[in-house]
Amino acid sequence: MIRNKIILPAAMLLSAAMMSSCSIFKPSGSDGSDKGVQGWYETGKKDAETAEKVTEAEAKKNEKKVKTEAEKAMAKVDEKLKEIADVQALGAISGDWAIEEVLGKPAVGETAPFIKFVPAENRLYGNNGCNTMSGEYKSSYVDKTISFGNIATTMKLCAKTGITDIEIGQALELTKKYTIDTSTPDHQLRFYDAAGNEVMRLMHRDFHFLDGTWAVEKIDGEKVGVDGMKLALDVDEKRMHGNTGCNIINGDFETDMDTANSISFSGIAMTRMACPDSGWETRMMMALEEAVTAKKISDDTVEFIGSNGKQVMLLKRTTPIEE
Repeated sequence: MIRNKIILPAAMLLSAAMMSSCSIFKPSGSDGSDKGVQGWYETGKKDAETAEKVTEAEAKKNEKKVKTEAEKAMAKVDEKLKEIADVQALGAISGDWAIEEVLGKPAVGETAPFIKFVPAENRLYGNNGCNTMSGEYKSSYVDKTISFGNIATTMKLCAKTGITDIEIGQALELTKKYTIDTSTPDHQLRFYDAAGNEVMRLMHRDFHFLDGTWAVEKIDGEKVGVDGMKLALDVDEKRMHGNTGCNIINGDFETDMDTANSISFSGIAMTRMACPDSGWETRMMMALEEAVTAKKISDDTVEFIGSNGKQVMLLKRTTPIEE
């Protein structure tokens, strides 16, 4: 009897344990609640798929956002690169610049005032309308700052009225910032003081597009009828060397800082070989005498224009002249 009493509670405990263990394999949610482990698996799979879709949608959204931000950043980079290219195209403030205005009035002098910037040396050379000058400069095209120092001039006696040589020196001392406007063919460089007031305005005067050897294609609009008519020009030396198609010519040329792209030839000497009387040699010499402006049409094409505004000579880049 005692034995049976012991067995009965044990059986009851086992039955209770089995009943409670069944709940372990049933999910707590309504989906698949009657499927045990399989229900939990299917529910979990659906949750995972939903999460994956949400993640993909968020990723696409973020991808679009990142792409938009990247495009904005690249646009800023492109803008800065273009700005840098515009300035570097001018040699990061290099070459010859005619001084047009200084401290609010036209720059005048016995000669046309100008500044030549040499970035490789961080130096400037020029003329203040009377005396030659030289000095140092530092500039940055990133923040458009520029400063001048150790400016020295010759001590030539200058005119007492009308000249702006003193003001040019004062303006250079005041200069802190600059801007370059490349929207016009001549380009304009402006200097500003610390308060943002314009103290000097300059215009780009670069004739180096003339450097090299040129075939004379046309004179007075007519195609040249002889072979070998060429001009070789050296802007720094202001020297001209050429061939009329028969004779060799040599001479000088000048550029006027006061007038955009002005040019004039002088001191032309020519050999005296006997040549066929075609008339082209004479026409070439007359065209050089009449030329007052040199205009760049492209990297390989240049024209000389006379005082009447008409083309007197058309040149195309070619191989060096053979002696």
